Amino acid sequence: MKTYTFKKYVVAILIFSFLLFSAMYISFSIDSSSNTMNIEYAKNMGWELLPSPVEISHFKIPVKFDSVYETYNSVQKKSGFDLEPFKGKSVTRYTYNIQNHEMSDSMNVFMGIIVFESRIIAADIYSTDMESFLHGICENSKIKAD
Repeated sequence: MKTYTFKKYVVAILIFSFLLFSAMYISFSIDSSSNTMNIEYAKNMGWELLPSPVEISHFKIPVKFDSVYETYNSVQKKSGFDLEPFKGKSVTRYTYNIQNHEMSDSMNVFMGIIVFESRIIAADIYSTDMESFLHGICENSKIKAD
């Protein structure tokens, strides 16, 4: 009888582990259609990205913008985006390494792409290294010459 009880516990633990692993995989896996869309968008803008995001984050755009969001949105407006219609919406931000920025040889340069319902609603290029910067994706003059 003890062997039967032990086997039940082992099976239950295995099933629980499988369900937990599956839930984590689904929660943290890359949405391949969004990833493909992001890579193609960047490529069409002249930017070369590593194909896998270094970070994926989910957040809600605030209903009321503070000065940081106002400044960020002004950068977006120069690139043809506007976050105003997405206030209060839950979005996903994909962050990629850029390979062809003029500063990418000397520092880590990233592109952040914000997606809402399978649509790109914002994108920016930045570095958080010592000489940090943020600019819009339309600043093609920053693309490294071959």
